[in-house]
Amino acid sequence: MGGGTGRLLSFLGLLTLCWARLPELECPEDCDCHYFRINWVTDCSETNLTAVPTLEEGLSLNVYVLNLNGNNLTEIEPFPEDIKLRSLKLADNQLTKVTRVEFAGLGYLLDLDLSGNQITHVESDSFS
Repeated sequence: MGGGTGRLLSFLGLLTLCWARLPELECPEDCDCHYFRINWVTDCSETNLTAVPTLEEGLSLNVYVLNLNGNNLTEIEPFPEDIKLRSLKLADNQLTKVTRVEFAGLGYLLDLDLSGNQITHVESDSFS
């Protein structure tokens, strides 16, 4: 097989991947879930939540962005250790403290928004 043929097959394989439909993942009730590019987004903003949705309630372990802005969250339960979450939006809730336990399972987390809360205490090892 010549170099041109190999490149053509690689291109066709990539094209097939681009056209392939991504599988639908779980979605908690009252939330909007969709793909943004190839990343699963769960948008539960402004849905009057008092607790973070759990796996049993439809939160996917493959969620990339979880938007919980504008709810009534006063505390965060620990996330599963195998969740793939990269961006967690918790702005404009009623959080008053940040503890290590709340974020311990988020080994992939890159972006966290806690703005608009009344946080008065942050444990020193919350993000270690």
